[in-house]
Parts: sequence; C-alpha cells; structure tokens
Amino acid sequence: MNFKATSTGWTIVLTGALALGLSLAPLPESLRPIARLRQDGPLAPRLATLVLPRILTGGPAAALPPQDVLTATPHAAPGTPDALPPEEDEPSEPEEADAPTAMAPPSDLEGLGAATRARALSLEGLRERVGSQHVDIELGCRRKGASGCEESGLAPFFKTLSELHEDRRRTPVRVVHLGDSLIASDHITDVIRERLQERHGSGGKGLLYIDRPTGAGRTVRAGTASEGWQITRIIDRNYPKERLGFTGVAFASSGTGSQSARFPAEGARTAELFFQTQPQGGTVMFSADGKPLQRLLTHFDAPQMAFARVALPEGTKTLSLHTTGKVELHGVSMESGQPGIVYDTIGLPGATAEVFLRAKREAFRAQLRHRKPSLVVLMVGGNEAFYLSRDRTKPADIRASAVELVKWVRESVPDSACLVMSPLDAAVRTMGGELVPRRGSQEVGGILRDVAREGGCAYWDALAAMGGEGSAIRWLPLKLLNEDLVHPRARGSDLMGHLFDFALQRAYAREHLPLLQVEDPSGLLDSDTSLRSTFAHLRAMEDKAEGEPLDIVQLGASDTAWPGFPGAVRGALAKHFGGKDSGITYEALEEPGATAFTLNRQEPGTHEAQLAARKPQLLVFRYGTLEASQSDLDPESLHQEYTAAISRLRAATGAECLLLGPPDRLQQDSQGRWIEAVSLGRVLSTLPRVAHDAGCAYWSSRAAMGGERSMLRWQREEPALAGPDGTGLTPLGAERLAGAFVKELLAGYEASKATSAEAGQARVQTKGASPAPAPTAHAAEGG
Repeated sequence: MNFKATSTGWTIVLTGALALGLSLAPLPESLRPIARLRQDGPLAPRLATLVLPRILTGGPAAALPPQDVLTATPHAAPGTPDALPPEEDEPSEPEEADAPTAMAPPSDLEGLGAATRARALSLEGLRERVGSQHVDIELGCRRKGASGCEESGLAPFFKTLSELHEDRRRTPVRVVHLGDSLIASDHITDVIRERLQERHGSGGKGLLYIDRPTGAGRTVRAGTASEGWQITRIIDRNYPKERLGFTGVAFASSGTGSQSARFPAEGARTAELFFQTQPQGGTVMFSADGKPLQRLLTHFDAPQMAFARVALPEGTKTLSLHTTGKVELHGVSMESGQPGIVYDTIGLPGATAEVFLRAKREAFRAQLRHRKPSLVVLMVGGNEAFYLSRDRTKPADIRASAVELVKWVRESVPDSACLVMSPLDAAVRTMGGELVPRRGSQEVGGILRDVAREGGCAYWDALAAMGGEGSAIRWLPLKLLNEDLVHPRARGSDLMGHLFDFALQRAYAREHLPLLQVEDPSGLLDSDTSLRSTFAHLRAMEDKAEGEPLDIVQLGASDTAWPGFPGAVRGALAKHFGGKDSGITYEALEEPGATAFTLNRQEPGTHEAQLAARKPQLLVFRYGTLEASQSDLDPESLHQEYTAAISRLRAATGAECLLLGPPDRLQQDSQGRWIEAVSLGRVLSTLPRVAHDAGCAYWSSRAAMGGERSMLRWQREEPALAGPDGTGLTPLGAERLAGAFVKELLAGYEASKATSAEAGQARVQTKGASPAPAPTAHAAEGG
C-alpha cells in the first residue's frame, strides 16, 4: 500500500467534508466556503454544479480572476491602501449605443450645454438599462426652531448657488469632497465637478496634490513632481499621529538638493500653497512658465499649518515650484479668481471615517476653515463595510467614528452645509465561483443615514441609486465594474456622478425653484416633415444637379440684438455647399420694434409684395424676444396672431417655414438682481405650439445657449458673448449662436438623406415582387 497516496486521499476527502459542513452550517457568509449551498431548493442539483463540469449541468463556464481561494477575495483585498483599479486601456463603448432616445426632465438638464446634455441623456439610457435609480437627497435639518426645521442640511450651499445665479457673488463657491479609493482617481467627482461648473460657472481646478500619493491605480488630481519627495500619509500602517490635516498627505524634501513640481495652470489667476512651517524650514520658489514670481520662506519657530497665495500672470500655462532646504508641502489650489464652482477631491485609498480622524484636529480645522467651503461631502463607508463583512470591526465602532468625523466638520466650518453618502454595492466570489453581494454595505448605509440625520447633514443613498443590493453583480458583465468587484470602471463611475448631479439639481430646484418651469427643448424639431423641400434643394446642390438656388428670408425684429446672425448663417451654409457660388442666399427683412403682433397687423399685402419679388423657398421667423418683456402678454393671443401671420405668408409664397425661439433674456429688479424677463416663460411655451400648428420646424435659441440664466454665463465669457444689458448678444455671441443653428440644420439634413436612402433601398427590394394575396375568409377569421 502506498501510504503517502492514501494519506493524501484522506486529506482531500476530509477537507471536502469540512468545506461541505461549514457551507451548510448556519454561519456568517464570510465563514462559509461555498455560500450557494445555503440557498433554498434541493441540495443535489447544487452539489452537481460543484462536482460535475459546467457543460454537463447547463451552466456557462466562468473565467475567474486571480484570488485567494480560502477567503474568496482578490489578492489585493478591497479596503487596503493599494487596492486601486488599474488604468483602463480599452476605450469605453460609444455613448450613443446606450439609449439615444432617453429623456430627462428639463429642470435636470438646466444649465448644461448641448454636448453635456447629450452625454447626460446617454447616461440616462445606461441607467435604465442596468436598473439604477434616481434617489432623492434626504436634506436633513441643520437648525430647528419652534415651527420645526428652519434650515435644511444643504441650505448654505443652495444659498451660494442662488447668489451665483443672481450675479450677487464675487467669490468662488467651494466644495470639499472627502472619500476613499472610489474618488482617489477623481472618478465620480469629475462628472459632478464638470456639471456644477457648467451650470454655475467655473472657479478653477481647485486643490491638487504635489504628486501622486500612491504608486498604483489610475491617475489623480496632482502635479508632476521630481524624484526624491518623501511622502507621508494618514492611510499608512505607521501613520503620523496628530500631524496632517484633512488633505491626509505630506510631501517633504530631504533638505539636500532641490525638489520640484509642475502644475497645469490654464485659466488660473491665483495659486495657493498649503504647507507646514518648521524651525529649519527652507524656501519655495514659484515660477510661471519658467519665469520666477515669488520666493516663500517656510522657516517659523512654531510648526503649524500655513498658506501662501501668489497671483499668476494672465495666460500662464504652467506653475512650477522649486524647493531649497527642508520643506513640507500638502497641496496647491489653482483658481480663476472668478465667481463659480471650485470642487476639491480628497480621495485616500483605504480611507474610513477613522482614517480621517487620524489627522491632527487643529490642522484639520485650519485647512478646512481656510478653504471656506459652502459644502463638505463625506463619502466613506465602503471600507467599513468590507471590515464589517470580515468581522474586523463592529457597527458601534463605525458609528462612533462617523459621528466624530461629522462633528469635526461641523465645528470646523459651522456655516457650511454637509452631506454624507452611503457606500456603493460590492460583491464577493465564493470558492465555487459564485458572485454574491458583499455583506455589510446596507448596514453601514443605515448607520451613516442616522449619523447624518443626527448631525444636521444631508444624506444620499448611493447604494440605492446604483440599483440596490446585487447591482454590482449586474454591473460586472456590462463592464461597469472592475474585476475586484468593488470599484466601478470609468463608465460606471460616470453613471454614479450623473445620478448624484441630478439628485443635487433636483434638491436645489425644490428649495430654490428655477425661475422658469417650462419645456424648452433643444435641437431642431419637426424638420423631417417641415423642411423636405429645403433639404431636397440642398441635396441637389450637394449632388451638383441643376436646379434653382435656395433662397432663405428671415423676418423679425431689428438685428441689433443678434448682430451678424444672418450673415454668419449664410457664410456657414455657403462654405458647406460650395463657397460663394453655392446658390444659397440668406436675407434678413427685419424692422425695429417688430413683434408677431405687428407682423399680422401691417397693411395687407406689404410683406406679400416684398416676398413675392424674392420668391423664397424657406421663411425663417424670429419673433419673441421683445414679446418676452411685455408684462401683459396673452399667450393665446400670441398663438393666434403668430399662427395666422405665418399661414398668410406661406400661402403667398409657397415657402416652408422655421421658427427661431428667443435667446435667454434677463432684466434687473429693483434691488439690481438679474431675473428672467417677465414673459419669457409664456413665449417659450407658446412658440413650439405655433410652429406645430403652422407646419414649421422649431429651434430654441435659449436651449442652444445653455438654458436658464445662460445669458449671464455668456456675459462672463472671455471675450464676452452677450452684452451687459441681459438682452442682446455681441457679434461673437451671434456668430456662435449661428454656428449652433447651422449645425442643427445640417444634422436634420443628414438625417433626411439617411431616411431617403433607406426608403430608396426599400423600393429597390420590393420592385417586381408579386403582391401578397388577400387573406381568405378562413384566414381573416383565424380558422
């Protein structure tokens, strides 16, 4: 007998029996090697799926990632500082593939440009496909009174947003977002920052690390540093006790030689250095594009958190720092100096609430107070859930740390809003290769919800928004989740940022209602049915076929509000269809003070005679701007008069028609605040109906500008796109609006070409085919 072979066999048998027994026992999930054996239903089929090949049991073969078989977790366990996902080399799927027909309420899209709206609708399609949800922010209550809640948890933040919208704020609105590895690479937060800055204006890049604080994982918001910096982090095993602030990372020079770091500075006019003073402190030289700006001395008797701000010359592309001697730096903030959003991302791999509490309380308070944030977001809980699922922490400890962290934030910046997020869903893979939800995420989310409510903070259930428990398993095959079963991939992170942005926008809309609750659709509407002849003319020109030129005539108020718009449209169309001799004319017949009412009440035959001489194929009507300022405007009268005028002129010319809606239009109230023109909402609600009833296409200029209060954003552009009166555009602004209009017109034209090609192909395929026989009486009755 081969004793060695026999003992090995018995070892295998006993090991298998032990695994089977533990899996069937009423133990925590983390202690059951084969979790699915505890599921409901007959035991035999589940044993068969483990013993027999998958091809015999009908299950698909699964490729397993490298992992620790005993614990069914990846080698780099989630929740450890080095468990960052790698860079994603392959390109993500085209956004249009998700669902180009997805819709969203206009208020959710307010303030977003055409490109960002398109991406948002693509993410809406993805959301519907994967079962993610729009989850409202629970506002909480930061101040209670005799009548109940007197101030919601987000009131300070929403107040500053209103100040931006009303042009009453001259300083940035800052957000500080503290979190773990989910945001360490600026995923999720990049979408939130982009959306907030597009809606409310940009105040700059915000806080950047001196260099990457971790050697693994995706890129982060940091400069590019020279070799030799000594990096100290509160996430390290031997972390520095009571030394660092909320930034959590220090970059120190050795004192021998010189260290350096470079930062992109496009659009920045100020740079502020966060550093530590020390008795033997050295110096830091600031340089803009290689030219010295200022030398900073960090030598002070008392070590403490300090800050130094320098002005950057206009047009600076790169800020450089060069050290001499011992220097400890914590980060650089790059800002534009303009009112707008600055969104700081502080993501530390492996972070928990307890990790942020490792900072020195005075340093934490000094740094956070210096930032003067209007909102602090706390995004921890994922690593707590990991430790809880492994029984390495207790719910009471998680709660105690979260309570203390909220307390630190509220005491440091008592006038700021705060918001707590739940952890996302995650999964684990068992020895049998089965994916199951990670235990602990929902429990930690419930703890954080209670902590937020008691601390006067708002709360957002990110797990529910993701799709609830088990959503990580659904995300994995769709390439929305990394193989570590914890970190979303880029597209999944974009979806989470999208969901939070919409939740924030909806909460703001409820507390500070948008000035206009009105449908204002973007894009060229009904062009497929209303502009067939126009598109046929363009097709003939493009095919170099002989035919009449395309004559377009625009009617409306005087061109002083849109200087150069007709010429810019004519030039863009001519360039696309063959230059000056393209055969396209675009002429404006506009009058000062003209409205849709004056158009219909002029002497009979006036416009008919003017248009008869020109024989236009397309009439473009541009009324509504002046009507938006008429306080007594009657929408029904506007609808009737405008529709009648268009019908009369179409009958006289046989031309097709297209209505241009007004641009955004503002006026100042008695306190000097910018408000929407008194009847702009009524005009925007009426014109699409006019276009539909008159058989015209419709295009909203205001939507193309960016929607609500876009006039203010156009005023702040450099160079300005809108005038200071809140009503008119600059020549450059009119040219940009004309470009947007031509782009939409050509998109409609290209769509018509595709439709015509499909119809022609269908005719070719059916040509010569025998007609289908009529159904017999039996067939018609279904017998």
